[in-house]
Amino acid sequence: ASRLQVPMLFTAGRTPILEEGARGSRMGFIHWPQEMRDQAGMVREMVRWDYELRDPRHVVQVVDRALAMSLSAPAGPVYLTLPREVLAATIDEIVIPLASRLAPVRAGQADSGSLAQVAEWLGQAQRPLLITSMTGRSAAAVNALAQFAEAWAIPVVTYMPRFMEIAADHPMNVGSNLSPWLGEADLVLVCESVAPWIPNQQKPPAEARVVQIGVDPLWRELPMRSFPADATLQGDPAAILAALGSSAPEQKILQDRRERVAARRPGPASRTEPPPGSPITPALITSAVAEACRGAVILRAGPLSYDDLGLSEPGSYFFAGAAGGLGWSLGTALGISLAKNRAPVVVAVGDGAYMFGTPLAAHFVAAEQSVPLLTLVCNNRGWHAVRRSTRGMYRDGYAAVAQPEPLTDFGPDLAYEEMMRVVGGFGLKVERSEDLVPALKAAMAALREGRQALLNIVCTT
Repeated sequence: ASRLQVPMLFTAGRTPILEEGARGSRMGFIHWPQEMRDQAGMVREMVRWDYELRDPRHVVQVVDRALAMSLSAPAGPVYLTLPREVLAATIDEIVIPLASRLAPVRAGQADSGSLAQVAEWLGQAQRPLLITSMTGRSAAAVNALAQFAEAWAIPVVTYMPRFMEIAADHPMNVGSNLSPWLGEADLVLVCESVAPWIPNQQKPPAEARVVQIGVDPLWRELPMRSFPADATLQGDPAAILAALGSSAPEQKILQDRRERVAARRPGPASRTEPPPGSPITPALITSAVAEACRGAVILRAGPLSYDDLGLSEPGSYFFAGAAGGLGWSLGTALGISLAKNRAPVVVAVGDGAYMFGTPLAAHFVAAEQSVPLLTLVCNNRGWHAVRRSTRGMYRDGYAAVAQPEPLTDFGPDLAYEEMMRVVGGFGLKVERSEDLVPALKAAMAALREGRQALLNIVCTT
């Protein structure tokens, strides 16, 4: 436009374009819709149900249905569109009942034939394995899983866990590493795991039987999922595992399994005090959180290691999953605390992801609602996720050797701890390893006083 010296007016719904033709240049416009006609289309693939309120007199029924759909198995979010014109309409009378008449659909029980078949396979297996990722969304399922694994002496791998799945000190908890177990298993039970392994990296033997367990064991909402299922047990995982655990094989088989697991089960990580002034590593942050933040819900969005947190209480851990979602953690932490009657929540997040979470808005809500939120900004001064992905794809490429690495390194080192001065919280920058545990304890004390806290932890990647 500047080359042609043409005055231009940008208006809502019109995008100017320059058309080049045989007769010269002329200015035209593309006309876009003035309104979004399908607003819910943005989130339809991520919600259980969506609806637009069309009549203000139906608001009670619509909200009732939304809650019932959200709580029905498999539970999940719903999306309501509330048009301004409908909300502004006049209603002569509306009756709001004291209780809803729409009961959510609860997960049922697997059929007895399938349960009997899987129980028979369990009795025959020499090297059974259970893989879980999201069984821990209910305390009943956590307890049933622990009892089932103990009764059948089955090693449990918590692969990319979303919740606290099984206590760290449970004798059948073998950690989150599939490699020592999956390749030799002759029976694999997959309980509430959308992707129990990465096929081009590792998978069970071709002759191994695979059983899929869960509210929706085939994950019907996914367009494609090709993990085998020699048997499917659909229903409440707690009820299914309790039914399977009602019997057990002969003692000789159990003894052999227990000895095999005990001999190969990884022990607790040894913790040694780093020399004063040494850099802060992700492993050190994990061990410090495990020591100083007992009783809080741990929300993992940064470089914490699930295996080394030493968790044992259902509902004490949450992770959004491995598919990404920069910026989700702060809002999620607020929701977790409010849902748990303002329980203390510790959210560990990278410095780049922290900026994605509109942090000032999140800290404002925490202050306004008195949410005891401790934010750990793991400050490695860069986009480590971008760096890791780039080097994974192009190990010997230009970016791997360039200094500074393109599109990953931050220029200014921001004083994230100063955010707490704005909202009346406790803020501190931590640069030395010996200061980490005392800083965490001071932050937890601030939470007990009803304030939020933030630690700007300068760390390695």
